[in-house]
Amino acid sequence: MYYGIISSMSKTVAASYTARTTAFIAATGITDTTIINALNTMDLSLISNGLDTKMKALYPFVGGTASTHKYNFMDARDLDAAFRLSFNGGWTHSSTGAKPNGTNAWADTFFTPLINNIVNSSHLSYYSRTLVSETKIDMGCYGVIYGLDYNQIAISFGGTTYCNPNNGAGGAAVSFASNSQGFFVASRTSATNVFGQRNSTQITGTSATERNQNSIYLGALHQGLATTYFASKECAFSSIGDGLSTSEALVFNTAIQNFNTSLSRNV
Repeated sequence: MYYGIISSMSKTVAASYTARTTAFIAATGITDTTIINALNTMDLSLISNGLDTKMKALYPFVGGTASTHKYNFMDARDLDAAFRLSFNGGWTHSSTGAKPNGTNAWADTFFTPLINNIVNSSHLSYYSRTLVSETKIDMGCYGVIYGLDYNQIAISFGGTTYCNPNNGAGGAAVSFASNSQGFFVASRTSATNVFGQRNSTQITGTSATERNQNSIYLGALHQGLATTYFASKECAFSSIGDGLSTSEALVFNTAIQNFNTSLSRNV
């Protein structure tokens, strides 16, 4: 569905936005047309490539404040059930994204892989603008009730990036040494098939599925009753949802690279 915004003075259509873009700008109060057009173009790209139906939570981090950064673009209600973010600890919010302080900052997505049924088909993504190697975890959760179950992205964790989309046995599904800047995706498309992606570079692997019962955190790892591995990389985009194929992940990368380029914050 699309909404036309019509000027009462000129009676001409000033802009036409998707329903999600319209709902998001209503929730955030954002009026900057550069941001609004970037969001709308991104949504149109997701729709045209059939990717919007795979997104459960999508955080574009626009508007420059905690109150605008918290909203889930896919469901812009200010509710835990809508997976809007709850920021904790020290965060820096700006036009380029949300940056955790690496000491005590984390954000709860209220999205739990097991409860929200992304087990054998799941993905996580994180657009990092910060160049740093640290033994930290940028987003994810970990539990032991159903086994050593990891669902996380750890970018340049001591120089190696680990992508664990609902992995069992506590091991990394795929890992690759990389620059810590760029758009990272961890995706599972079946009970055994997984891959990691940085920008347009992909590495595939295999790993058994586990079922994580903890909600996914941004900026740290949700480990049962504890919050650990606080990271410090500025996030300019993040998402959670169903599994993306290798071809879909490349299309997704193009859409998000274009989105951040249009906001002059690509790396």
